[in-house]
Amino acid sequence: MLIRFYDTVDSTQTYARALVERGDRRWGAVCADTQTAGRGRQGATWHDTPNQSLLVSLILWDTLLPQPAGALSAFASLATAQALHAHYPNLPPIQLKYPNDLMLLGRKLGGALVEVAEGVAIVGVGVNLAQRVFPTELESVAISLAQATPMPETVSREERAALIARLRDALIELLSLWATQPDAVHKLWQARDTTAGRAYRVLDLPDHPEALALEVAPDFQLRLRLPSGAVHATYYVEQARPTP
Repeated sequence: MLIRFYDTVDSTQTYARALVERGDRRWGAVCADTQTAGRGRQGATWHDTPNQSLLVSLILWDTLLPQPAGALSAFASLATAQALHAHYPNLPPIQLKYPNDLMLLGRKLGGALVEVAEGVAIVGVGVNLAQRVFPTELESVAISLAQATPMPETVSREERAALIARLRDALIELLSLWATQPDAVHKLWQARDTTAGRAYRVLDLPDHPEALALEVAPDFQLRLRLPSGAVHATYYVEQARPTP
């Protein structure tokens, strides 16, 4: 897999999408030292410090999307957790929060964003690696690997390339496993899941009611308890309140 590195981009997703739309199949990923307009789900922004984060968009050429396709975001975050633990074996456990957040010691370590262009999935991943300091508004909710395990002050492109290769291998393996043993993928998610009990807004219901997460179902929909007491399953949610 060839990785196209940039010093600065607005978003690796934008650059990866352009490659897909041009049909430029030489590249399997776009990685940047820093982003000026990094994106998360539901229009959220992503803060980074140059050379201290993993900022990558994988292009899954010739890879069948899972059925249901809504599960891919969860698979991407699970694969990222697996790759980080394989690459940095002394890390504390990385947990997951539906649909795509990586959590470490109760704070957000990173996340994933999936978009589809021309039938090709583009999987964006952002992970805090070497940051020692975050902006004041993020100090209580964000964390980096460096705050949990010894890390250099910056992370070289070579190091990030090795991590990206692990990430892609983990994701392809999960997609293959899903095709034959979906229950096994669900169990891998469950082993890291911290979703139950959190509040979400349900985006596919009128007025986007706030509901309580019950569990991530085997098809990777989130099951929630609505204010009425009814149970609703959906892929379309956003967190209602920030997690401390």
